[in-house]
Parts: sequence; structure tokens; C-alpha cells
Amino acid sequence: MKYFNRKIRNAIFMLVVCLVAFIGFSKAGIFFSQEETDVVTISATEKKFDPNNYVAAMKTYAESTTTTTTTTNNNWNGDVLSKSKGAIVGPSGKETYYNLNMSSVVRTMRNIGYSEEEYPYWVREDGVKMLGKYVMVAANYDIRPKGTIIQSSLGEAIVCDTGGFAKRNATQIDIAVSWR
Repeated sequence: MKYFNRKIRNAIFMLVVCLVAFIGFSKAGIFFSQEETDVVTISATEKKFDPNNYVAAMKTYAESTTTTTTTTNNNWNGDVLSKSKGAIVGPSGKETYYNLNMSSVVRTMRNIGYSEEEYPYWVREDGVKMLGKYVMVAANYDIRPKGTIIQSSLGEAIVCDTGGFAKRNATQIDIAVSWR
């Protein structure tokens, strides 16, 4: 009996270690693409990931040099989300919009490393809420962690938030706007 308990204890320990490693790697931004040569490590603050093609972009940091390689397609020729359309199918899946106070979302992004200097919060002329050069979106954190860069019909977007919709449609994104 003692030997059996030790085996169970060791199995549970290994399960916990694997789970912690998996969570740690996913939070660090490590994604795997379909091609063996395209394993990409992405920093925690500059993630770029296209879940439709499993293609990522990579940002490499050195002492004084930054190299960025982007493999995401920025050309979207389909419908563009608007107040009158309400919901469309965009380049990363279903898109809807929401209009809420973003102060707590922006504060959270600041706390994880998105500085005011590099990523100012502002509202675009068309009413789209921005963090730096990125459209602010809510998404399912299980497949698009906070800080992930994805394509939307309104431009390159950054995942800053999530919502109840994420349980119903894992690939849906909700775009932050000032539309009433």
C-alpha cells in the first residue's frame, strides 16, 4: 500500500509540474506554428499571433538592437465593423463592439508593462478606442492572452479585455468604441 501511495503522489506531483510549466509558457507568449522551423518565442509585452494560420511574429531583444519580423497579413478586403452593421465576420473571427469606460482596462495594461509613452490611450476619429497604434479588443484569454496582437476589420488590434461572449464563441472579438 505504501508503494502505491508513493506512485500516486509522484504522479500528482508530475501533473502539477507539467501544469505549472504549461501555464508559465503560455503566459510568456510561446506559440507553436504548423511548420517545424517556425517555432516562435514572443515576449510577454509584444505578442503577435494569428490563430487562423498559426503564424506568429517575433520580436528579438538585444542590448541596443530590436529586430521585428512580421508574418501576419495586414490586408483585409471584407466587411468593416460599424455601428450600423453591429456584427461582422472579420479576419480573426466574429467581431462585435462595446462602449464602456476603459480606465480600469488601461490601468491593467499599464501594470503589465504597456507604458503611457509607447502605448497612449486615445480615441480614433471614427470612434475606435486605441492603445498606441492598436485597436483595443476583448477576446477569449484561453486562445488570445492579454497583449496578443491580432487582425481586426478596423486594423491591427491588441487584446486588453475579455467578456462573457468568450465562452459562447471562443474566436469572437469585441472591439472597444465610443459609438452610442
